[in-house]
Amino acid sequence: MNTHDKGKQLELRSAEQLQEIFQENPPIIPTKASSGGSHNTEIGDLKSVILFGEIKNDGNWFKLKVWQKLLNSIPFGSKKIPIYIQNHKIEGVMVCLTFADFCRLLKMMKEK
Repeated sequence: MNTHDKGKQLELRSAEQLQEIFQENPPIIPTKASSGGSHNTEIGDLKSVILFGEIKNDGNWFKLKVWQKLLNSIPFGSKKIPIYIQNHKIEGVMVCLTFADFCRLLKMMKEK
């Protein structure tokens, strides 16, 4: 399986697992722009009501440049929570988000 296919699988698996937790309607899905896809108006790798995500399958951990691009891509006034999902070659799939946003997610889950 090539890198592109592995990245697409990570995006699908991430979207499915997040959807199981948050039960969004419409459901959380990868965007058309994910996995180096077509040029369109979608931003980020996840289409979600509450999350704004970037998903990387390149085997290295946390690239500040990717995080900053994610933050700068969020539309002004959006309350979506930015998350950076990374498949690390040794540690496995990890998520990066600010502590404040982590607490917001926990509070949302508690209120459900």
